[in-house]
Amino acid sequence: MYYLRRFLIILIIQIVIFAFISTIFIFNFNLERESLKKQSKQFTELIAKQAGIYFTVNDKKNTKAFISYLDSNIGIDELSSAFAITKPNIISIFFSDDIVSGKINAGVNENFQKDDSAEINKDEKYFFNNKYVAIRPFYGDYEKPMGVVRVEVDNIPLILRTLSTNAVFYLLLFLILNNQAFLFYLWTKKKKPPITDTSYIKESSIGSIKIMQKIINQIIEDHNNISDEKNKN
Repeated sequence: MYYLRRFLIILIIQIVIFAFISTIFIFNFNLERESLKKQSKQFTELIAKQAGIYFTVNDKKNTKAFISYLDSNIGIDELSSAFAITKPNIISIFFSDDIVSGKINAGVNENFQKDDSAEINKDEKYFFNNKYVAIRPFYGDYEKPMGVVRVEVDNIPLILRTLSTNAVFYLLLFLILNNQAFLFYLWTKKKKPPITDTSYIKESSIGSIKIMQKIINQIIEDHNNISDEKNKN
């Protein structure tokens, strides 16, 4: 029972420590995710500007040709690295005519801005939205948007990035907290109280006194016997 209780205490302490470290991890992950959102918007805005220039010169709505043009002249991987984001899963170009007619669901509202409530912009997995969608309209010679650029970035690699970036910190924090828990245990550990039961001392003293009393009585008796013999003589 004693060892079981100690095991349960250690287990509870470890759970509390892991919960605390997990809270810090979630906080760091959210910071990374917010940074990804900001950088993805800037990344999409740059592509939207390039799309506006490209489709103003080229009247054909050939999105594959634009992606090839963008990759060969600028480089999508290079752009992703420059903006410190994971490589986009999907880069899509949707034209305003197709969006207005309902032929394409680009996940935008009537102003060609991102609609956060649209199901196409969500992908719930592992208890959170595992992708971020950035949408920016692009323009030609007119004020009305020619279309929108839609970029989907996966959030899952952020978990590995957060772990790899802060792995040493999490390990040191785990060791420090365990060490502090052990020191706290030593500090709160009760010392064995001194023995206050003196009954055996009392019994021993009484026994000694009885023995001494017998010896004294024997001495007195011997003395009296000697005195009697002297008086008879």
